[in-house]
Amino acid sequence: MDKQELILIDKEGNVALDNLAQVDTSEYEIVANSIDESNPNSILNYGSELQSSLASQSDSFLSNVRRSNSGEVGELINGLLIELNYVDVDELQQNKLKGFLRKLPFMKKIVTEVENLFAKYDKIVNNIDSISHKVNAGIINSAKDNAVLQTIFDSNVHSVKELEKYIIAGSMRLERSRTELMEMETKPDQYQDYEISDKRDFVNRLDRRLADLKVVRLIILQSLPQVRLVQSNNISIAEKAQTILTTTLPVWKNQLTLAVAMHRQQQHIEIQEKISSTTEEILRKNAERLGQNSRQVAQANERTIVSVETLRETTASLINTLNDVKKIQNEGALSRKQLDSDLQKLETELRNNLKNS
Repeated sequence: MDKQELILIDKEGNVALDNLAQVDTSEYEIVANSIDESNPNSILNYGSELQSSLASQSDSFLSNVRRSNSGEVGELINGLLIELNYVDVDELQQNKLKGFLRKLPFMKKIVTEVENLFAKYDKIVNNIDSISHKVNAGIINSAKDNAVLQTIFDSNVHSVKELEKYIIAGSMRLERSRTELMEMETKPDQYQDYEISDKRDFVNRLDRRLADLKVVRLIILQSLPQVRLVQSNNISIAEKAQTILTTTLPVWKNQLTLAVAMHRQQQHIEIQEKISSTTEEILRKNAERLGQNSRQVAQANERTIVSVETLRETTASLINTLNDVKKIQNEGALSRKQLDSDLQKLETELRNNLKNS
C-alpha cells in the first residue's frame, strides 16, 4: 500500500473521509456511482467479483497443497533419524577378538560376526541414501510451494488494495447517502414515505456491506503474515534438510568410517599384544627349562660312574658278607669235627656191643 492509501484508511478499515479532499477522488467516484439504489442486488454484488476471485485463488492453492509432497520432508527426516538411531558406534568397540590366540577354532565365527556387523551398517547407509533422495525431492516441492505461496501473497496484497478502493468508494457513497437521508428526514413533506424508507434501507444495507468488506480485508491482512510464516517454515525445513544432507550425513559417514578403522586397529593391537605376550611367556618358560636342564646336565657331568657313598656301602656289605661266610665256614668246620668225634664214639659203641653179644 502507498502512503496515500495509508492516509485514507487505517488497519481496521476505517476511512478518513476528511482526507479525501486532499486526493483525487475521481477513481473512487466512478466506483461509488456504480452502486444503483434502484437495484436491490447492486449492494449485494458490490465487491462480490473480488471475493469470488479470492475464493478461486484459495481453491487453487489448496489444490496445489493437496498434490504437493512437501509435508513428507518432516516425515522423511524422522525416518532418517530412525535409521541413524540404529547406529551404535559403541557396538564396534566390543572386544570381538578377546582370547583370539586361545580360541583359534572359533576364528571363523568371530569373522562372521564382524562381517554381519558391517553388513548391517551397509544396509543402513543404503536406506539413508534412499531417504536422502526423497528429502531432496521434498526440498524441491517446498520451493514450489513457496512459489505458489508468494503468488497468493502478491495476489492478497493486490486484493487488499482493491478492497480498500471499494471500501473508500462505498464510504463516500454511504456518507453522501446519509447526508441525503438527513435532508429527506428533515423535509419529509417533500418526499414520499417509501422514498425515505428506501433511502434508509439503502444506507443500512450499504453500511452492512461495507462492514463485510472490512472483515474480508482484515482476514486477508491477517493471512499475509500467516503466508509468510508458512513460507518461513518451508524454508527452515528445507534448510534443515539441506544441512542434514550436506553436513550431518557426510560427517556421520566419516565418523562411522573412522570408528570402523579404529575398531580394526584395536583388533590388530590386541592380536599383536597377545602375540607379544605369548612370545614372552614362551621365552620365559624356555629360559626356565634351559636353566633347569643345564643345571641337571652339569651335575650329571660332575658325578663319577659310582659314587663314594655307593662304594662305601658295597664295600661294607662285601666285608660283612665275607665275615659271614668265614663265620659260617668256621662253624661248619667245628660241626664236622664234632661229627667225626661223634661218629667214632658211635662206632666204638657199636663194636663193643658186637663183641659182647
